[in-house]
Amino acid sequence: MDIEKMKAKKDVEGLIRALKNKDEYVRWAARDALGEIGDARTVEPLTQALKDKDEFVRTTATMALGKTGDARAVQPLIQALKDEHEGVRWEAADALGTIGDARAVEPLIQALKDTNVLVRWRAAGALGKIGEPAVEPLIQALKSRYNVREEAAEILGQIGDARAVEPLIQALNSYSDVRKKAAMALVKIGQPAVQPLIQALKDKFSEVQEGAARALGQIGDARAVKPLIQALKDKDEDVRKAAEAALKKIKAKKS
Repeated sequence: MDIEKMKAKKDVEGLIRALKNKDEYVRWAARDALGEIGDARTVEPLTQALKDKDEFVRTTATMALGKTGDARAVQPLIQALKDEHEGVRWEAADALGTIGDARAVEPLIQALKDTNVLVRWRAAGALGKIGEPAVEPLIQALKSRYNVREEAAEILGQIGDARAVEPLIQALNSYSDVRKKAAMALVKIGQPAVQPLIQALKDKFSEVQEGAARALGQIGDARAVKPLIQALKDKDEDVRKAAEAALKKIKAKKS
């Protein structure tokens, strides 16, 4: 079976059949060939291949659909996020991130709840690639179940949209892992977060104050110095310690 000839002719149906060949080399060569073609003409046969009983065929078809970059592949790939095999699901998440269509945002947020950690990671990476259209749904996801909140906070930091600042500050009042991810996200957003974080030093929740102080220290903006000095008088010991550490970091960055 000449895979190279099939690839040159863009014989997608033939390559899909080759995915079931008894020879392992032929199967993997066919997989690579399908991934390299990346032609819009491959969308229909690859979509049909998503229904195949063989998980290797489905996984390959999912991967190859992402390479096409074709919007017609989005809905089939969204369906593939629910496949029984985790390899198909994480390839679907990757593919949707590559295509970057906003229709994939909500399904990918749902995929952050997947039982498989690799699927969750790939879904998070895909949302980061999609970027701006994912911001508002991710902000809503900050109110979801615990592992989704963590992932949402981290992705919002990667995207760096200022709309996420206030919701991330509110997330500083969540449990410890979410607080850490929210604080790191605010640091990544940087300058647009400084003034809201300064205001958060007066928040009614000490966890928010502490997280704000730590984030301000990491950002290192001189505007935070006076508010952090005031925070040294806070009644909560953890807030005072966080403010002290933040001031030291800002001073170190200046010197």
